[in-house]
Amino acid sequence: MKTYRYVDGEFEVKIEIKRSIFIATVKGELNADEAEDFVKSVRKKYPDATHNCYAYVGDELGNVTRFSDDGEPSGTAGQPILDVLRKQNIVKTAIVVTRYFGGIKLGAGGLVGAYSQTAADAVKAGKISQKVESALVEIRADYPTHATVEKYLRKSGVLIDDITYGNDVTSKVYVALDEKNAFIEGVNEASLGRANVVDTGVVCFKKLG
Repeated sequence: MKTYRYVDGEFEVKIEIKRSIFIATVKGELNADEAEDFVKSVRKKYPDATHNCYAYVGDELGNVTRFSDDGEPSGTAGQPILDVLRKQNIVKTAIVVTRYFGGIKLGAGGLVGAYSQTAADAVKAGKISQKVESALVEIRADYPTHATVEKYLRKSGVLIDDITYGNDVTSKVYVALDEKNAFIEGVNEASLGRANVVDTGVVCFKKLG
């Protein structure tokens, strides 16, 4: 089963280390272009900061990454932030750590620890969600049969995307791709073969119930 983990929403934490203020802002469900826009928005929010360092993973597979030390010594900020995402297998997520220098130098090791800690705290403060590679299945049934089908759908953990009421009832649902065939068989059994179940061929990542 193909899945990916991401931070569901936008969250911010602030910590103080040796008089320097570190503010980590994290946001998920972003592609690379959206992540770049997010970084720009945080820089705009904190234009007087000493540094706005960042890292992001901009795709589901974890192949699209970028990070920046933004003036900190090389390897002390952007890479540690990216490592926080990597270690938790989080993708399609960006983290910006803003620093207001407090007058005390932290040294390379101190900087790595500070940026890592702030980024990790932001992820911890957020909500981690998972999306699953899913297939779109369409189910058409008369009203009495739909009542039975709906009960089956509610207990199956699928995502009910849309229900249309007309002469018949058409339900569009997303089910985990590797569970699709078993799900279709289950609908047929629950409806005693009275429901018309169609595999639409549409496959995408969805947050299932």
